[in-house]
Amino acid sequence: SNLSIDENDNTQQEYFIPWHLPFHRAEISGASAAALENGFAKKDDKKGAVVYNRYYHVFVEGELQRLVAGMSNATIVDQFYDKSNWCIVLEKL
Repeated sequence: SNLSIDENDNTQQEYFIPWHLPFHRAEISGASAAALENGFAKKDDKKGAVVYNRYYHVFVEGELQRLVAGMSNATIVDQFYDKSNWCIVLEKL
């Protein structure tokens, strides 16, 4: 992962992470061409990819639980910290 988070800095929760779409998978004449033209992506000839900035939100401990607390059709079955972010596993009721 290209995400590097300072564990002591819990003020920033919003990131843009480079995501490389290989040329052979990119629609150079379609959506990728439009993204390149509009500046939403850039071409990396060295890596043979179209590079997009993917939005990434880093949750603070308890944030996910608060977001789903009002759901009546699911329950939290697990919660854990993995790769610089909090995760939960929901089970549909």
